Amino acid sequence: MIKLGLCILPLVGGVCGCSDLLDKSPNSSISDGNFWNNEKDAYLALVGCYTFQSGWTNDDFATACGLLYLDFCGGNGTEKENFTSMMAGTNSIATNSNSGRYWNNAYWMIAKQNNFLKNVINCPMDSEQTRAQYMAESKCLRAYFLFYLAFHYKDVPMPLTTLTREEANSISQTPQQDVYDQVESDLLESIDVLPDSYDASSYGRFTKNAARVLLSRVYLAQNRWGEAASVLRAVMDSGLYELDRRNGDDSYEKLFWIGGEYSPETIFCVMGLEDKFTTARYQYQYPECAYGGWHQFAVYNELVKEYFCTDGKGIETSEVYDDNDPYMNRDLRLYASVFLPPLGNYPGTKFNDLTYDCFNGPNTADSYNRYPLFNGYCPKKGCDPSITENIGSTPTYTPLMRYAEVLLSYLEALNESAPGDVTQSVLDETINDIRDRVNLPGYSKAELASQEAVREAVRKERRVELAFEGFRYFDVLRWGIAEEVLNHTFTGVKLSDNPNDRNYRGSGATASPVDEDMYYQFETRSWAAHNRYFPIPQGDMNINKNLKQNDGY
Repeated sequence: MIKLGLCILPLVGGVCGCSDLLDKSPNSSISDGNFWNNEKDAYLALVGCYTFQSGWTNDDFATACGLLYLDFCGGNGTEKENFTSMMAGTNSIATNSNSGRYWNNAYWMIAKQNNFLKNVINCPMDSEQTRAQYMAESKCLRAYFLFYLAFHYKDVPMPLTTLTREEANSISQTPQQDVYDQVESDLLESIDVLPDSYDASSYGRFTKNAARVLLSRVYLAQNRWGEAASVLRAVMDSGLYELDRRNGDDSYEKLFWIGGEYSPETIFCVMGLEDKFTTARYQYQYPECAYGGWHQFAVYNELVKEYFCTDGKGIETSEVYDDNDPYMNRDLRLYASVFLPPLGNYPGTKFNDLTYDCFNGPNTADSYNRYPLFNGYCPKKGCDPSITENIGSTPTYTPLMRYAEVLLSYLEALNESAPGDVTQSVLDETINDIRDRVNLPGYSKAELASQEAVREAVRKERRVELAFEGFRYFDVLRWGIAEEVLNHTFTGVKLSDNPNDRNYRGSGATASPVDEDMYYQFETRSWAAHNRYFPIPQGDMNINKNLKQNDGY
């Protein structure tokens, strides 16, 4: 929270004499004192405001791994070193390094925006409209991180200007509602100023509709359903976005590959830059059989079961589902999102010329029980088959807002605020449009005749459509179902008692434990009411005696 310099390209000065050089700051050095001279400087500083965490920095509300971790906190999977289970459960403690880094990285980003806002106000500019727009963009970036801090930590420090070291080490917490109110105010102000879109040279900056989407999340977090529906309707009525269908049946899968940042569905994302701003997520994510991947993550079978069958029904009621052949006749999004092993008639997920297989025997690559928190599944969503080298440094973009979220959030908000307004037309333009992209039949109004039926359909669709994009923990917390869904023994792939089957679980005391349906039981998690909020990091508590710890820690 100490004042930070701007992340911008160094400027190179002209030639000068040695004696002059000794009396001056290095020509490559930038400080607030020798910057902020014109609109060009302000633009360079604004570019720095958009510098997100990259590389091996993973615990952040806007990085690919950071969003994946949050999804796993919400019950979509786990991490083999126990990071996510330790973040969100009864074993969570104030010295947890992962949740601590979300806090630190958020304040790093907030400090950059505060420094920009402090200086740009007095910077000579050719246009006051441009100044207002730049400030709005920076306020939106600040709002993003302030919102997630308040949502996940409750009462948090809310610096709105640069701080001295002494101020940073003594600042008090602002009540959560006051943070929400500040974020709402900044976003409403920004919506009035920001443009609908940018030309190609400025693509990726905060737009009017990106601010609206963020505002909708603020409203959803507070159950302000009518206001959420209104702001999301404005995004839909703008006519600027549509679900990406450019690649036929492969459209959903390819949306998350390199190039997806330019999709007609993308509203706001963190864009990569080859050899400079990259992500290490895919080093963690790729299975061991693929190009040196670490297979750091395991997808819970509880999520796999949630994907629909080709007749549009869940596995509990579908006539085309066979529990002995669980991966056949399933939702295209399952095949796009999870590496599945060969079982029954399913041949195993193909990735280039590789076949994923967790049943090659003990201690082989990707073996379902190779590590205590392996389970036979591996997340696939976002794995681009063009990336076969240097997978620890890929320029793959990170989607933060896309149109499918808008459609599902709108339907949810409308159903909660005015359930009588959920007509067949509304279903068709929201959830049925999403299902149509992956060849699933839509819902009729008769099938979703009640508010509860719509609510259940939206929640299930959000889980599979938005999987691994950072929404699951947000959703289970705001819906108040975390205690119900996270106190559970989670499962993996299906095993067999037949010694002749490749998925044989063994016998006697060394047999892999299974549930009643023969799915591998591998991780028991517990979650208590006080886990609704992450602990305030102990390191900050030690320095700043004005901070108060959340209950239960």
